[in-house]
Amino acid sequence: MMKKTMLVLMLIVLLLPAVAAHAAASPEPSDKTIKRELKIGRKGSEAIEKQVPRVLDPAAEAKLAMIAARLTPFLQRDLDYNVRIIEMKEPNAFSLPGGMTYFTTGMLEFLKSEDEIAAVMCHEFIHADRAHGIVQAKRNNRLTLLTIAGLVAATQAGDSGAGVAAMASGLQTALMNSYSIELEKEADARGIDVLYKAGYNPAAMLTMMERMKVEKLKRAQYQLGIFQTHPEEEERVDAALQYLRDKGIEIQRKDVVQSLKIKTDTVSGDVRLYVDDAVLLSAPATDESSRLFTELGERLDSTLELELAPYDIKILGEKGEQSLVIRRKTILTDSELLPGMPPLAELRDRINDALNKSRRGNMLTDYFQ
Repeated sequence: MMKKTMLVLMLIVLLLPAVAAHAAASPEPSDKTIKRELKIGRKGSEAIEKQVPRVLDPAAEAKLAMIAARLTPFLQRDLDYNVRIIEMKEPNAFSLPGGMTYFTTGMLEFLKSEDEIAAVMCHEFIHADRAHGIVQAKRNNRLTLLTIAGLVAATQAGDSGAGVAAMASGLQTALMNSYSIELEKEADARGIDVLYKAGYNPAAMLTMMERMKVEKLKRAQYQLGIFQTHPEEEERVDAALQYLRDKGIEIQRKDVVQSLKIKTDTVSGDVRLYVDDAVLLSAPATDESSRLFTELGERLDSTLELELAPYDIKILGEKGEQSLVIRRKTILTDSELLPGMPPLAELRDRINDALNKSRRGNMLTDYFQ
């Protein structure tokens, strides 16, 4: 039964652009089509929520609404940018004509920060804002309303082999109406612009796509979301990287993916400095060591980035007067070392080990591009 429900939902979402094409089709968005798009979106929303349970979580919905409120002032058209949650383990998000946007529970679990939620939301809002469903349908309108009705009706007869076979055949055609890579890249690029203007970290558009590649490799048959509307992650990542460079936006991923978190604590009489819950340094707790570890933590927090190259962390100066430097910022000097602390060269190695451990969460990312 769940398999059939997922197939029906796939049809509803993927075929909405084909329905929209009968109402209006334009390569550029127009306010003249908004009423028609809203009507299509409402019908699509009703059909979706009959097939998949909507999650009524006031706190989660309020958070999504808050993020949406930061993004929508920078969009082109005044649509119904309402965001809802549906119960589905597959990570996915999609928008309907008119702006209604859905996040699956699996997607909210997959994303690591508010910035990544904003990036996915922004990407989907752009699809609606730019009327990408209508644009794609005009380019590749392969299904008629009669065909859609027949496919949906085929699933109402039960879980018979014939019904599922008919649905599967229809899906092959329906998938042809997914967004082209050009439209996906446009949603990414325009989404980066909106994220930047709204005060979010634009690198979030990269990090969620980079993890998609990892998830697909983890499971041979894994598909990130049942709708397959986000293809060619490698090409999209490369395009987004180039767009960020062209805009002069520095790429900083650590806060977006909640990595390289620095903290100090006192445990069993020792003051400890942590990187992502792993002890980097430890010393007997005194006023001097507590002060030094606090200052060192602040210096590391302001300089450590996932994008650091090995040569960015170096030891400068003569023996006995050396300094540990990260990108031209002095982190620690020989004169600051307390009894029992490792030499600067060992500390440099420990920092590199912490960096490499943090990067293992996404080994396919080229942090040094």
